[in-house]
Amino acid sequence: MKNKGETIGFLVFCLVTAVILSSCATATDMSTRATRVRLVSAEQVHQCEVQCEALGNVQGSSYPVGGCLSWWGTVRKIAHNNALNELLDNAAEIGATHLFVNLGDYPDLRGEAYRCAYCEDANSDPDVAYCVDASGKRKRAYCQGADDKVLGAAYCRGADGKDPADCRENAGVWVPAVSETKCETMGGTWVPEAGNRQACEDNGDIWLPVAKDPSACEDKGGKWILNKDVLRRLPSSSLPQEAVE
Repeated sequence: MKNKGETIGFLVFCLVTAVILSSCATATDMSTRATRVRLVSAEQVHQCEVQCEALGNVQGSSYPVGGCLSWWGTVRKIAHNNALNELLDNAAEIGATHLFVNLGDYPDLRGEAYRCAYCEDANSDPDVAYCVDASGKRKRAYCQGADDKVLGAAYCRGADGKDPADCRENAGVWVPAVSETKCETMGGTWVPEAGNRQACEDNGDIWLPVAKDPSACEDKGGKWILNKDVLRRLPSSSLPQEAVE
């Protein structure tokens, strides 16, 4: 039969052990941006490699608090989930939409991050980098006349419209600007559109790079398109041999 001292010592041991285990098993919440990153399987990652932009490797960790070495049951599960949450958040931070977890286990996980999405402009074309003036209007190439006026500028025929999409919505017909060749036959001087950041900023304008996330895409008046094909299960005949075996 245990004496009073042994009983108290045992209770203290149990209390300390419980505190240590609880400190090790503290779960972390997944960030909002991490919830938007989709995990892909070993089969689906082959589609990511073909159809998506590879952003690089990311890592997530979940180390014990206070030097705890107990990684059993629930504690191990929570540690794994915490590492995965951090892995997803780190992938989201660099603009990833899809993630393949390829290496490691708690407390360290590693994965390959991919961006399987793109920005579509108002004309349903892939977004590109371009230059805008102080008012936010895109500065396109144009034909300049001898009096410094624009020759053959684009316009909406039959309706009001500032761009092709706006013109179509108003039941008009968009007439594009004259080409460089046509400009020369009209006796004008062709002024090209700024093709890079330096050329744009040298004129005191603002360079807008290709949108790499939903927010930047919306700011440019576009629509963020997620590639859902990479999540479809591929037929066995289209998979590499090592994925089938």
